[in-house]
Amino acid sequence: MDSILPLRREGIGAIVARLEEDIIFGRLAPGARLTEDALMARFGASRHFIRQALVEMERRGVVGRERNVGATVRSYSAEEVRQIYEVRETLTRQAMLMIALPAAPDLIARLEALQDAYCDKVEKRDLRGIHEANDAFHVALFEACGNPYLVRTLTDYMGLTLPIRAKTLADADGLRLSISQHGIMIDLLRDRDRWALAQLSVDHLQLSKVDYLARIAAAREPVPALR
Repeated sequence: MDSILPLRREGIGAIVARLEEDIIFGRLAPGARLTEDALMARFGASRHFIRQALVEMERRGVVGRERNVGATVRSYSAEEVRQIYEVRETLTRQAMLMIALPAAPDLIARLEALQDAYCDKVEKRDLRGIHEANDAFHVALFEACGNPYLVRTLTDYMGLTLPIRAKTLADADGLRLSISQHGIMIDLLRDRDRWALAQLSVDHLQLSKVDYLARIAAAREPVPALR
């Protein structure tokens, strides 16, 4: 029995990873339906596995369920986006203020290696790799605060905002800004200005928030009548 459980977790995890990849690549937009029959056919998996994968994605906040609609890629109202980012910004600021500065050389070295990996994925236009390398950089930075409960909450919110920030993973200008800000964060870790590090880390979150809010506003604009 024990030998079966890891296979089940791996199977569910693989489905979750593929669905997250679809969101990152834009194949599944916010609001897209996730029907069990279609997913069973695509992945060659049982209904049980598909349901468990959707439950996991719902737990992460990436999938929502609506009456008479079923599972969909989570979409957010403007107010929800603002509220979610208020929490992310508050937690991020607190985590950065808790990091001992100047940071230990091994932390700097680890972040530099993760930044190199991030730059490599950006150069290769590997969207899945960009997502994973970016998240790895930020988790390593969060872990330096020394509070694993705060880190866990921050990573939960990173997952929650995947449908919001996925589109910016393919934006060339946004990626250049992200790389630049990562580099400045590393430089600030060598100094003693926690407030500058905290503010930059909060500013770093704004691009995806602003982009998503702009898309919500554009979707609400009335279509001009034909004359």
